[in-house]
Amino acid sequence: MMKKILVVDDEEDILKEVTFILRKKGFEVLCAADGKEALEIATQQNPDLILLDLFLPIFDGTVVGKRLKTSDAFKHIPIILLTASADNIEEKRDECMADDYILKPFDYKELLEKLSKFLS
Repeated sequence: MMKKILVVDDEEDILKEVTFILRKKGFEVLCAADGKEALEIATQQNPDLILLDLFLPIFDGTVVGKRLKTSDAFKHIPIILLTASADNIEEKRDECMADDYILKPFDYKELLEKLSKFLS
């Protein structure tokens, strides 16, 4: 069964690039461009993992992460921050209740290694 990954980013180029890489590796990819859409898709589709940007329209990544990780139905879903914001990244990861992070610009090998770590 294909693993389902929700990619949440308001930058269209990032969404396209990550979607291309993940589909090529056999993942089912869902995309959201804002925090509200991310929460809707997550609750409807129950992804296996979420790649989440911090700075999003409507609800930022912190709100999305906290809402999912404090819900009994979704707290099991690994969240990996995918962000260009390197300042205090561990603190931001903890605030979002994310499991890990990847800094943009990202290396696709690092991305795949982290996905493997959480999906195996």
